[in-house]
Order: sequence, then structure tokens, then C-alpha cells
Amino acid sequence: MSSVASTKLAVNLRIAVVQLNPQIGQVKQTIARTWELLNKFKQNSKPPDIVVFPEFALTGYNFHSRDQILPYCTVANVGPSYDLACKVSQTFQCYTVIGYPEKTMEDDRLYNAAAVVDPKGQLVFNYRKSFLYETDEEWGCNENPRGFQTFPLTFKNNARDANGNLQEVTLKTSIGICMDLSPYKFKAPFHDCEFATYNLDQATELIICPMAWLHSISAIAGNDNENDVRLALHTIERSCEREHVPLDGSRGQFELNVSENATIRLSRSDEGNRMAYAELDKPDMSNVNYWLLRFLPFLFLQERKEWSPQALSKVIPDGRLPRNSYIGATRSGHWAFKNRSAVLAIANRCGIEEAKTVFAGSSGIYKFNGKECEGHDAMDSTNNSVELRGNLGKGHEGILCRDVQFQVVR
Repeated sequence: MSSVASTKLAVNLRIAVVQLNPQIGQVKQTIARTWELLNKFKQNSKPPDIVVFPEFALTGYNFHSRDQILPYCTVANVGPSYDLACKVSQTFQCYTVIGYPEKTMEDDRLYNAAAVVDPKGQLVFNYRKSFLYETDEEWGCNENPRGFQTFPLTFKNNARDANGNLQEVTLKTSIGICMDLSPYKFKAPFHDCEFATYNLDQATELIICPMAWLHSISAIAGNDNENDVRLALHTIERSCEREHVPLDGSRGQFELNVSENATIRLSRSDEGNRMAYAELDKPDMSNVNYWLLRFLPFLFLQERKEWSPQALSKVIPDGRLPRNSYIGATRSGHWAFKNRSAVLAIANRCGIEEAKTVFAGSSGIYKFNGKECEGHDAMDSTNNSVELRGNLGKGHEGILCRDVQFQVVR
């Protein structure tokens, strides 16, 4: 019986993530600012291989009924979001991923979706959000009937073989939209890490996350205690005054981050006041740390070596659950991701809606390197098995762009 030898390819991918503050009813204004930002980026950077926009990138997010959102809903290959993605892809000769509200032609169902457009301006994939946030449910969003998915993205001349020859490479890719990173309905066991576990088991190499992730102050502003809500709204208003931005957040004050500076690692104990909406040019490290915690299966943990196959067999029962690993461990090895690589691109929106829903911004690019880093295995950004390639600040619109080098086996 013959065996096919595997080949290691060194891949270089230039990724750009776009951070916007769209407001409901202002699609045209958001598009105009987007092109102002993209033109600045074009003048200061080489073309990217892929551009990632946030969830509901042009429409705003806080829709509260089907009737309210319907004027903004389109089929996958029609409408302002698709048109923008096509023009971006053709301008930069890249892939573009953009979040938008989808209405199907066949049965008028509504989805929270992300379209993937190739360099020719053709729709090549359309992902629908699997785990819904409470705001999605207000306007009648449907769950993705197919659940999490992977799909191929082919990049020309982005890989080199052992002899240095340029090659085409096809990366196994997935999309997770915001709540997809969280426990299902906030009721599933936290350590199931459903989205990350799916991608670990599927050997996904490129993970793309369009987001409308909230700043921590929003949790207080949206609760049922009137005194807490009143205090939170007052805090948001005072924060905007102090930061010299309107009550719907910063728009048109662009942050262009195309250097190779990495984000400074901060442990959870050093994050500072999570409720403070301040220093808008700096990332919200409490959210960065939380996102990485949700990708715990991709992080090295020393304690996995102490888990026995017998214990794991109880949480990975044969044939019952659609997973082959638990927090990154399998019955046959303590860390399935060891010596592998994967890239994570998060495009989160910024700004404020309804004077109480504050978004966290902090869009970032990360590389999971599969290295066992003894003594640097905390469950936050200080874990050296993840590389923080860069982040935007929490409050301003902008673009972050990085070249990310990683290895794949073919």
C-alpha cells in the first residue's frame, strides 16, 4: 500500500479588518465614510488578500421588529452590502467578507448573514449565523439550519514550498458571527466552546468573525434594575462628553493601523475597569481576553497533560456528540492543535446605538501557533501560544492590516 508524502507550505496572508460605526437609517452616509477610509488605506498600504467587515456593517444593529428591519434586508447577491463588497474586491483584487441582514427569495425567512465575495466580484459563499443573540430574535431571525460550516478559499501565489517556489493554496475557512462564539443561548456549558471546538475538529486554518460585540457597560444599561440603568446611561453620557464624541459614538475619526506592532498582552487581573468607556484609541482588553478564552481549545494549557483518557471518554462519548475533542484534548492526545497553525480575524463594530448599546470595537488579528509554552499558558492574552498581531481601539472607525505568516500541511 503506497502512501502520499505530506508537504509543508509557508503561507503569507495579508488581512485587513474594517471597523465601522453604522447607524440605523444612515446606510448612504456609512458607505461614504467607508470609501473615505478605504481610499486612505489604499494610499498607505499594499493591497490585502482579504478584507473583513463587521456584522451588519452598513445597516446598524438594534432592530426590534420584522417590519423595522425588512427595508434593509436583501438576498445574498443584491443590495448595498453586496455592491460594496463587490467594489472592494475588484478595487483591491481580494476576497471581501461583509455582514448584512438577509431575506430569502424562496420563503421570506430572515437571517443574520455574511457574504463572501471573490476578487472578480462573485459571491462564493454565504454564511448564516447559527447562535442567535436576543436582539436577533426580536426581529424574527432564523438560526442557520446547517449550523457551523467550513468552505474553501483559494489564494494565488500566497504559499511557498520547501524550495521557495510560489504556489496556490486553498485554506479551510469558517465564519462565526458574534454570538456564534458564545455558549448556545448562554445556557450551554461554558467549556463546550462549541464554535472553537468545531473548528479544531475540522482543522480550520482561517477563522473569520464579523461582530457587533458589546462593551461591558451595555450589560448594565440593558438590565431590569432602574437604578443601574439610570447610572449606566449617565456614565455613557459623561464618557462621551469626556471623549468629545456624540452620544452615538465616534464617526469619521479614522484609525489606520498598518504597522507591524503587536498588541500589548494584558492578563485578566490587569485589564482595569471593564465598565470604563474611555481611551477610545486603545483596545478593550477585557473583550480581547474573553474572545481568546472562547478559543481555549486553540490555546496551550499545561493541565491538559494531566487529563486521563478515561476522564475524557466521559465528556467525548462515542457517537453522541458532534465533537472529537474537549477543550482541545482528545482521547489519543492531550492537545489536538499541537504544532498546527490557524489565523483568526475579528472585525467588530464600534459606536453607540439608542444611547445605551455601546459596542466594543477592538477589532483584531491573531495567530494560534500550536506551540507548547511552558509557564505561559494563562487563559488570556498572556498565553504565548497565541500571537496578538494587532488591534484597533475600542471607539473609532478604522482599518487594521497585517501580514500573517503560518504553515499548512498538504
